[in-house]
Amino acid sequence: MSISLWIPESVGAILTVWCVYLATQNKIINWPISILASIVYFYVFYQNHFFSDAYLQLVFVLFQLYGWWFWSKLNPSKQLQQISKIDRKSRLFLAVISVLLYGIWLHFYKIINPTARIPEIDSLTTIISLTALYMQAQRWIENWIIWVIVDIIYVPMYISGEQYITAFLYGFLAIMAIYGHKEWQKQLTLYHSSNKA
Repeated sequence: MSISLWIPESVGAILTVWCVYLATQNKIINWPISILASIVYFYVFYQNHFFSDAYLQLVFVLFQLYGWWFWSKLNPSKQLQQISKIDRKSRLFLAVISVLLYGIWLHFYKIINPTARIPEIDSLTTIISLTALYMQAQRWIENWIIWVIVDIIYVPMYISGEQYITAFLYGFLAIMAIYGHKEWQKQLTLYHSSNKA
């Protein structure tokens, strides 16, 4: 990877750690910070031919705007949006949709970007990340488990592209996702305890 990408990659990494920490604390400000991180990483990934991850950052921005609104006072049903567990029907639906999207995206991605690095893995991480982000916006606690899985997959992918800062970042994000799951579990338990009282 070009040395000129080290600075934006570092900035993107710092913003990403910050927004994930804020998300573990269930803070709405995580969304605008994550939008900034996505914009920076779009540039980094595109320049390094991880095109699917670059496009993913643009989709991330749309999801992040949705998450920002969903968590905000502008959402008329905000008071109903507490941390919860995903129901079986939604879990099955997301699994089926994710598999279908992966097959479709991988097919077109190879046609659109013939010079892409490891398109099968790049496409897979894109779809898994979108699934996790949607689950996070819905405040389903299992989103953190999906983030752990995809973060672990990302590490060797970025090492292969010589994005060592980002590879280290995603290893760290996997640990933060475990922490996020524990923090949300505490809040979920507290919420159920207060409702029973």
